[in-house]
Amino acid sequence: MTFIDDGKGTGSKAGVTTRNRLLVTAIQSSIEHYVNHNEGQAYQILFEQAPTANDDCIFYLQNTHVTKELVIQGITLYVSAACEVYMKLGASGTRNSVSVLTPANLNIGSTNAAQGTFEKGADLDGGSATLNGADYEIYRYKFIGETRSTDFDFVQNVVISSNQTFTIWVDTAAVNIQCMLSFDYHVVDVT
Repeated sequence: MTFIDDGKGTGSKAGVTTRNRLLVTAIQSSIEHYVNHNEGQAYQILFEQAPTANDDCIFYLQNTHVTKELVIQGITLYVSAACEVYMKLGASGTRNSVSVLTPANLNIGSTNAAQGTFEKGADLDGGSATLNGADYEIYRYKFIGETRSTDFDFVQNVVISSNQTFTIWVDTAAVNIQCMLSFDYHVVDVT
C-alpha cells in the first residue's frame, strides 16, 4: 500500500490502494446543507404578486455581496390561472413601484443577512422605469390552468455573481403568482 503525506507536516497519511483509490471514511453532505449549517448563509424569499399587463417583470434580485456568489437552487410556484412564468439574467435599470423584500435566513441561530436588492412589483418594467428585459432567458414554465404549489429544482443551479441580476416575468396580466425562491451564498474552494 502507498501513502500520501498530508502536506502540512503533521505526519498524517492517507492510504492509497494498488488500484490508485484513496482510502477514506467520510461524512457527506450537500453544499447547501454545509453553507446553511456551518456558515449560516442560506435564505428563502416568499412573495405573492399579480402582473398589471402581459410580460411584466414581477421580481428583481441583484447580488451585492462583494466576494460571494449567490446561488439559486430552485423555485416553488403557485399560479391562479393559465400563464407562463419565465426567468432572465442580466436585466438592468430602474424599477417601477417596488416593494422591498427581506429574505429569511434558514439558520435561526445565524445573525447573517442576505446582501442584495430584493424587490417585487406588479409592473417593475413599466411607467418611467428603465429596466430592460435582458438577453438571457434561462427558464420558462408553462401552466395550462390554476396549479397547486409546485417545486422546480433547476437543472443547473443559477449562479449570480456580484452586481449581477435575476428577474421573474409573467406573460399574462392579472394572474396571481405565489413564489418561494431558495438561495445561498458561498465561495468555491480553490485550495
